[in-house]
Amino acid sequence: MINRLTAVGEEDVEVAEIQKPQSARQPPQAPSNVAVTGLIIALKALSQRSIIAVASLFNLVLLASAFVLWWQIIEAPSVLQIVTTSIYSLFILVALWMRRT
Repeated sequence: MINRLTAVGEEDVEVAEIQKPQSARQPPQAPSNVAVTGLIIALKALSQRSIIAVASLFNLVLLASAFVLWWQIIEAPSVLQIVTTSIYSLFILVALWMRRT
């Protein structure tokens, strides 16, 4: 029923007219399809996290190599060993800093 104060185009619409007909709806998926889809999404997230972990592991290996070099010369270091290990450590820190920026 249209009221005389109702603006044009604001007529009440029945709920049945808004709902899609049954033929336009998608059929429900089988539980196995839903499980496979969930598994694929979970594996995708896991692979993305593993890539990030490998990148962090590379940083850890670089820092550990500098630490091992310092640990090797700690007993009786010569001037040449200190200088070369310092240069290597500085190179590693600069390389890690450049990768982050």
